Amino acid sequence: MMDLHTRLDRFGGPIETATSDTVTADLARAHRAVRRRRTARTVAGSAFGVAAIVAAVSFTGAVVGNRPGSPPAPAVAESTVAGLRLVDYRGEQPKYFTIAKVPAGFFVQNDDEGGLTIAPDAVRDPSPGVDPSKAPMYDPRDLGGKIGIYLEQRAYRDPVDGEKVTVAGHEAVLHPIGPTWQLIISVSPQVYATVQADVPLSRDQLLELGAGLRVSPEAIARMAAATGK
Repeated sequence: MMDLHTRLDRFGGPIETATSDTVTADLARAHRAVRRRRTARTVAGSAFGVAAIVAAVSFTGAVVGNRPGSPPAPAVAESTVAGLRLVDYRGEQPKYFTIAKVPAGFFVQNDDEGGLTIAPDAVRDPSPGVDPSKAPMYDPRDLGGKIGIYLEQRAYRDPVDGEKVTVAGHEAVLHPIGPTWQLIISVSPQVYATVQADVPLSRDQLLELGAGLRVSPEAIARMAAATGK
């Protein structure tokens, strides 16, 4: 009797093993979706202060290059590739996060307690016939070609590989997933604030985005309390 793998090989070809980074990215997307559904039901409309991740950036214990025996990491794209440059953000500040910089020509497409989506102005005003399932750039939950900023429980991600940096006294890691880069900032013993760039930004630009980020302490506390629920 043929087993399942033999049947699948005959009909669809061999099953490819997913890389650990692919699994991590898929899990992160699933966790964010669950959290957004949860927080949509529980978040209150109260005002609260913000805990600043101030703009000073320093680097400690940074690893330049690759560890012996490890494959070369993809380089963070330079801003000149697509002409992206960071500018002061002058729009209405999100409720749960405050941002200092965005790429020129980008706007906040989505804002909730779980995170932000920063997208190109070209998708700001979709026509009535646009179907986000077929044009995912119009889907605020899709982070392809955009910048995502979101909170996640450290238990989902630890340990995180990459270049260790310090952002205004906060431990952080520059972590590549294929062509996409994440700046994973420890904002509490239980919670990371992750800046995910699927656009061509330089390493320094990504760090500057993270340095200009402020996160609501209430959002951090809620995310920490949601662990295991």
